Amino acid sequence: MLADHSAVAATYMKKKSTSIAAAAILTAVTLLLPACSTVSVKTQSQAKTIAAERGNIVTENQLSSTTVSTLLSAGLDEQACMQNFDLCLTQLTDSMLNKHYRSALAIFAELHYAKARQLADSQDCQLALLRPPLDPYYANAPLSAEEEAAQKENTSACLINYQTQLFDAIKSSYTYLFFDNLAHDFEEVEEEDTDQAVRRQTHSIPSDVDIQTQDIYHAASNDVITQLYESADSPNKLTGHIKKQHLQISTDINDSDTATVANLAPLSGKPTDQINVMTMKVDNYRLDIHLPNENNYLQNAQNQTSALAELVSTSQLRLNGLNSISKRPGLGVTLVASLNERYTTTVRQLLASSLSGRLSKTVHAASSDDSDPSTRIYPTGHLLITGLIKPKGDSVLDVLSSDQLDVHLYNPYRSNSINILGNDYPLAANFSAGYGLWLAENQLDSVGYLNLITRRPETTLPRLFMLEPYDPDKRVLIMLHGLASSPATWVNLTNDILNDDALRDNYQVWQIFYPTNLPILENRYQIQRLINTTYEQTDPTAQNRASKNSVIISHSMGAIIARMMLSDDNLLNDLDRLDNQGMLSSSEKRQIREALKASFGKQQLQERFKLQALPQVDTAVFLSAPFRGTDYADRWFTRALRRIVYLPVGLVKTITDNLATIATQGELAESPLGALYLENGASQLSDKSSFIQLTRDITINERITYHSIIANNDADITKGLAQMQSGSIKIDLSKAATAAKSDAEDTEKNKPLVAAVSVNEDISQALTERLSDGIVPYTSAHLDGAASETIINGGHSIQTNPQTILTLRRILHQQLQQ
Repeated sequence: MLADHSAVAATYMKKKSTSIAAAAILTAVTLLLPACSTVSVKTQSQAKTIAAERGNIVTENQLSSTTVSTLLSAGLDEQACMQNFDLCLTQLTDSMLNKHYRSALAIFAELHYAKARQLADSQDCQLALLRPPLDPYYANAPLSAEEEAAQKENTSACLINYQTQLFDAIKSSYTYLFFDNLAHDFEEVEEEDTDQAVRRQTHSIPSDVDIQTQDIYHAASNDVITQLYESADSPNKLTGHIKKQHLQISTDINDSDTATVANLAPLSGKPTDQINVMTMKVDNYRLDIHLPNENNYLQNAQNQTSALAELVSTSQLRLNGLNSISKRPGLGVTLVASLNERYTTTVRQLLASSLSGRLSKTVHAASSDDSDPSTRIYPTGHLLITGLIKPKGDSVLDVLSSDQLDVHLYNPYRSNSINILGNDYPLAANFSAGYGLWLAENQLDSVGYLNLITRRPETTLPRLFMLEPYDPDKRVLIMLHGLASSPATWVNLTNDILNDDALRDNYQVWQIFYPTNLPILENRYQIQRLINTTYEQTDPTAQNRASKNSVIISHSMGAIIARMMLSDDNLLNDLDRLDNQGMLSSSEKRQIREALKASFGKQQLQERFKLQALPQVDTAVFLSAPFRGTDYADRWFTRALRRIVYLPVGLVKTITDNLATIATQGELAESPLGALYLENGASQLSDKSSFIQLTRDITINERITYHSIIANNDADITKGLAQMQSGSIKIDLSKAATAAKSDAEDTEKNKPLVAAVSVNEDISQALTERLSDGIVPYTSAHLDGAASETIINGGHSIQTNPQTILTLRRILHQQLQQ
């Protein structure tokens, strides 16, 4: 029995040991499986594949697949590399056994930039951004002297390391991008390799790595450049131990204000020349800062504080409200410099002015003498800049070991390309950024409306804004808005011009902002005086291209003013015919004239009524222009609105003091002559107003080509007009048609509408009497002798209509060819 049990036990133990051995083998195999190369295949969208291949530390906040693969091949862990960065770079260098030196530069560029970003987020570098605690007994109470000194030392070391990594990222990416243009002075380079590189460059197509490395070059450059003018107490400052030296800049211009308006170069040479204005030293590195040789850019460089007030990268801006963003692809970081001494106006400032009885200092930064038009000319306060950093050196090793970098800041309007190592490259630009910042900062739409209805003690006179630095070689495009409006009304048109290479390169935009409550005659006088002064200051000898072939684009009330500025009629000769009802005797008329002369002076009175066409303008476009007035201004709800539209108190007092001996203000305003200066601009748009009676038939100087764009709010009439005309017809495809129904009539209704039609022959009287934009009838907007007349399907505010903008662009292109 015992023997049997022993045999069973032996058999059991044998089976058990076999099972254990099998289990051990299975476990060992299982443990070894992850080390084996197991490949699985999955499908994913093409978009995800492209994103994975093209993403890098700039776009995805993680290293590119190329750099990660290189680290893995060298047996290096990404996090370990960031912790032991210098050792990682050494081992990575040792692991690269091939001779593709250029590809290694892209990897090092990304690693340096990744390290810089890690340092920027680290506690040591972030301590530089912290402010001392307000409460000394709080948890983060001030450190002891020893602790504070140690912390400052750590922070300083961190910031220097951060800046150094940025510089190394710039040098590596720059060397990669311009590798074929540099002398290859590193060891073991073969001559045949350089010949192949030159041949490869001729037919090369940018690879994903090329694009990624260019992104790193721009991102690192952006981080350096945007810190150049950060003030010492800036909450975003990430620079430490920088020594700045402002270089002395002499000027040949005595009147700096005139030089700024005209944007005259203060130094000899071309405006595109680069002037070294400042030197900065960071640890062992030296940065030389260069600005364009233009007064707008150099005006603050002499103050020994900063050349520019603030630099904002356009990559950090999200511009809402623009129909498109006008960009030019190329090299460089696109920025906007906001100057301290720039004109700003907001609703808050306007209300404060109305309540306090005086303008704020910000609004009147230029001068307290508003009567001088030169104080109301504003060069752009937001300068466009494209920044580029060039390390010193003409060979690979020189660039990589260089401790000198040139920081070049260009005016992208004047500089289209830059030369690097003997080759020209396109210069990047964002032309919408400065314009968008200006519109957002000034709240022009709201201010324009409040200017109309707010009672203010002083007369707010028209202002002229240059949207870019004055360029003597570009034609001037003047824009005049309408009633209760502002330059913001031209946002889509202006942006489309900036987005059109031919128009942007040949036109510069001046926008007029005027108070539409002023009597229209006075507005015309003040606006024309302002425009004349601007031409005189920018080009005293009238020799520049900018002083010829100018264009005026105007809407509604602005179109009425524009037509007067293009006429040579003398309105004084027509004053007597205003009083057809015999309300005033000859003696009273004479007294009113004498009182007007006393108010303005004989010469100024003649200047207000004797029109003289602007000599610089040869083309005009009128939009929804009520040249013969509108009965809309006399409807009950419009009359109620007109009652809250105020004349400036100062203007009323000046005139009524001189006219008080003749009649009361109310009687004067109702008389045809008195109404010319005692009715507000809104009231004067009535087809029964004395102003319209005086100006409805004025003639435009024969040397001026003019075009009319007229709105019609009845789609059926526009369609009928299109069927009668053989000219150009545009179909409205701005909206998708609703689903077609089986009913033939419904299908007909869903057909696209006519968006615009060019009128090339006389329209029947029956049709013209029905054409209207709801406010201004066709019979009021039509002008005989127009070079073109376009009917746009829409309401009165057609300046924002895409078909209007397309028509305007076509007119401007035609003018350039003439």
